[in-house]
Amino acid sequence: MNAWIGTAIALCALALSAVTAYVQHRARKREKLAAEVTAYFHRTSEFAKIKLPDGSVRQAGYHLVVWNHGPGAAEQVRLEVKDTGGGAVELADSPPDEFPLVRLDKGARYPVPWLPVADTHRGARRFTVHLHWKDGNGTQERVLPMRRGQTNV
Repeated sequence: MNAWIGTAIALCALALSAVTAYVQHRARKREKLAAEVTAYFHRTSEFAKIKLPDGSVRQAGYHLVVWNHGPGAAEQVRLEVKDTGGGAVELADSPPDEFPLVRLDKGARYPVPWLPVADTHRGARRFTVHLHWKDGNGTQERVLPMRRGQTNV
């Protein structure tokens, strides 16, 4: 009887070790496939002169930078910017077909000049950025509250 109990305990320990190894392997694999997409405001040292599709030139003091700092690539990256009331913020130098980005590799940054089209958004400082992407773990989403500094344009 004691031999049988000892064998059962050893088999349970072996099964538990196998399950633990599998779970750790899956976690490492998920980490390697994950993209970590975020966004931040980058203040330009001098105002960048941006030529818009209509031919006019405007100055941008900030760029909204989309950054993948995860180990995996992000695909079909969509960017939506909303004001504090939830309304869409249209950026002058971002045509409707610019997003989704097909691929944003590990470490890649994608700057978009911060030039809101609507006059009501030009002086505003608080926004919400909605990012959507696909990586090796499926569809992901991140919502980021953003606040830009004061500029005199």
